[in-house]
Amino acid sequence: MNFFTSKTRTLGSRIIGLILIIILSTTASKWHNSSLLVEHLLWFTGWFLVGLGVMGRIWCSLYISGFKDSKLVTYGPYSICRNPLYVFSYLGALGVMFLTETLFLPIAFTIIFIIYYHFVINQEEKFLTRAFPEQYAKYCETTPRFWPSFRNYYEPERYEVSPKHCRKFLAQVIWFVWLAACVQLFEELRMTGVLPVWLTSF
Repeated sequence: MNFFTSKTRTLGSRIIGLILIIILSTTASKWHNSSLLVEHLLWFTGWFLVGLGVMGRIWCSLYISGFKDSKLVTYGPYSICRNPLYVFSYLGALGVMFLTETLFLPIAFTIIFIIYYHFVINQEEKFLTRAFPEQYAKYCETTPRFWPSFRNYYEPERYEVSPKHCRKFLAQVIWFVWLAACVQLFEELRMTGVLPVWLTSF
């Protein structure tokens, strides 16, 4: 039985997202009272990673828009690793966690991400192996699974994209920016007593 279908993955992502929003809205940073330097470094790291994640997802969307299941894409970001969309999603979400100005939440999120997406990626690899057996096997031999390598980077001079699918991906990407802004809003609401503080963490 295929548990990690598109519908169950969407539902799972929404449940995880809801839990994270509750945690983000009720968690305060202990660095506020102990180290202004660390606090600012975490904040800067967070926005840097959010920006990197957003730019990376847009880059990926240009290559897979409309072709995700009908064609094995191996150009652009897909020439540096086999799962660049998940890499940039991880970086963007990790950035949001760093914006809480804690170290605990980025570490906890990384553990959850590794466990969850290990199964997601395995399921997708099985599908691609069935759909493009020889092509995907050769692709796996030259391209790392997750951590990018620019050794075999390749991009064509021209590439056909689907405006409809690009627009859809852009709508998904903006959520990283909105969530990052919400983290800043949550901090202000906690400081004014509107939101409770259930957890304080370094």
